[in-house]
Amino acid sequence: MFGIMAYPKYLILIRFVAAAFFVAVTFSSFADIAAAKDPAVTGVRLGVNDGKTRVVLDLTKAVPYSAFLLENPYRLVIDLPELGWSVDGDAADEKRGVVEGMRYGLFRAGNSRVVVDLKGPVRIVRHAALAKPDRLMFDLLPVPKSKYKKGQAVALNNWSPPTGKAIPMPRVKPEGDARRVVVIDPGHGGVDPGAVRGKTYEKRVVMAVAQEVRRQLEASKRYRVIMTRNRDIFVELRDRAKMAQDSEGDIFISLHADTHPKSKVRGASVYTLSEKASDREAARLAKKENKGDIIGGLDLTPYSKETGDILRELTVRRTMEESSVFANMLIAQFGKKKIRMQPYKTHRFAGFAVLKAPDVPSVLVEMGYLSNKTDKKILLSKNFRKKVGRAVLAALDGFFKHIDDLAAR
Repeated sequence: MFGIMAYPKYLILIRFVAAAFFVAVTFSSFADIAAAKDPAVTGVRLGVNDGKTRVVLDLTKAVPYSAFLLENPYRLVIDLPELGWSVDGDAADEKRGVVEGMRYGLFRAGNSRVVVDLKGPVRIVRHAALAKPDRLMFDLLPVPKSKYKKGQAVALNNWSPPTGKAIPMPRVKPEGDARRVVVIDPGHGGVDPGAVRGKTYEKRVVMAVAQEVRRQLEASKRYRVIMTRNRDIFVELRDRAKMAQDSEGDIFISLHADTHPKSKVRGASVYTLSEKASDREAARLAKKENKGDIIGGLDLTPYSKETGDILRELTVRRTMEESSVFANMLIAQFGKKKIRMQPYKTHRFAGFAVLKAPDVPSVLVEMGYLSNKTDKKILLSKNFRKKVGRAVLAALDGFFKHIDDLAAR
């Protein structure tokens, strides 16, 4: 099998000491995952011995892999062929050795990814694919910054993951189609789970809401809906905004369900883009949401100078004004539909990367907090999803009537 011939002198030793050498940390399975594909990951384990931390992925069938190290923050990224997942470890809280946590899921079509958060610089001192049972293992040794090998990469049999866009960009609106184009963005996805409370994942909550919103909008026959993702897959923040532009979107709505340091905080709020945050909470949330690409295991070094310039390059300020108009209309409709809002500053603003399409009015909707027991229960309910759908539909009707009335003057 993969990697066995590359490490014959170590194989017997590894099998002999595996049980004693590492204390397994296996993440529990969950009922709502569909039947795993073949091959699939059946377990994730961590262990520490002699100063090294081992990461083990248990598999139903051997697969090739490639892996590399990133910094700012330090991460180990493991790329694999597209796999099924029969363990729920998208945001493991387990900390052992140099590992602070890990996430895994679909990164792009044909490419699953594991992102391991690290406490500091490390070196990959050993990696292999082992058989009977099939599993992958990576040994990590902490090193001082002076000995850190930036971008260290390893692979099995020179395998590399598929390249190209994570998802195809949508087609522009067909000629003669009079419907407005609404781009619905279910936040997070794939290797980026978003907020997590127990077995409740933000990426799944917002997808369920997005699908109901889409159903209601399309049923009205007044809107053509484009989803930035229609399955559990990672999508870069820039691609989400670009999708709104490439599809000639008339409006962009990003759906989220965050957590808050204070469990008593609950209620929805709507955010629009601004160079300066409206308040401390808006700044905190924007900083957190803008880390989505880091969570997905991307190297953002090439973009480090780009982010601060985008707002200064916006030439159409009307887009930001229209975003604020829609935000206020949506807040009003949330109130009418008895959706609990934040008691103060229901309309906030900050520099959200996902809202930076310069010519498409855009809002980010935080529908509530998974960290609050009441909000969490509501967010998971079918009735709530229907309310959000009705509120969005009514707000869009009012917004586009407002736009048409202005154009007719």
